[in-house]
Amino acid sequence: MHEEFSVVLTEKDVDLRGSILVTGFRGFGMVGYMVSKHLSLALGAKKIGYIISSPLPPVLLIEEDGAGFPYELYFSDKAKTVIVVNRAIPDREYLDTYASGLAGWAKSEGIEFAVLVGGLSRDFKPRDEKHGYRWIANRYYKRERLDAPLMEPGLGVMGPLALLYMYMDYYRLPAIMVLPYSMVEEVDYDAALVGVNVISEKILGIKTDTATLEEMATKQREEMAKTLKLLVEQQRRETSEEERGIYM
Repeated sequence: MHEEFSVVLTEKDVDLRGSILVTGFRGFGMVGYMVSKHLSLALGAKKIGYIISSPLPPVLLIEEDGAGFPYELYFSDKAKTVIVVNRAIPDREYLDTYASGLAGWAKSEGIEFAVLVGGLSRDFKPRDEKHGYRWIANRYYKRERLDAPLMEPGLGVMGPLALLYMYMDYYRLPAIMVLPYSMVEEVDYDAALVGVNVISEKILGIKTDTATLEEMATKQREEMAKTLKLLVEQQRRETSEEERGIYM
């Protein structure tokens, strides 16, 4: 038998005291997962362990560094950053166990502060938006403010990210949440790129190579532009046919 939540460190000589923890989940646009995954690659982070949380999703994903477990830990020595890559989301009835377990573990390991990342629906994006994201921070977070405005009153966060934020506060661990504006139903590479850049440059103070993510974002924008053009042309044809009195 094992505990409902436990962190297994496969690299025993890693000192995590004073580190920054970064993580997110597969929410809107899969932003939290995409940012965590691409940030670990951009920082050259090394896999140092995994999380056992009952019931463990029965899935392995084969990735660049081998078999990927549902919840894994990576560590970048140069950035002094622990990145938790959540390839799965715990079952709803066990979300509380996972969030409280991860926050408690981070506190016990001497993590300096946590950066949580997820997607914010583009429906709430102002027309003249320049920053591409919003953020919030708990009462223990005393570092410099980010350049974007705080998330506006009336908006909210749901799911495991919200629980993790609340448990960070409970354990008195400083935490900031970065929320790039994102598509809801599709993977949003642009939003992920915003998240990686904000976290790496404005929080970690490190310039990272995001060429791969930029390429995917550019391709997605081009495909969306083509789709929009086709829809506009189709609407124009339908309008023209109606004006001529042609009905199918």
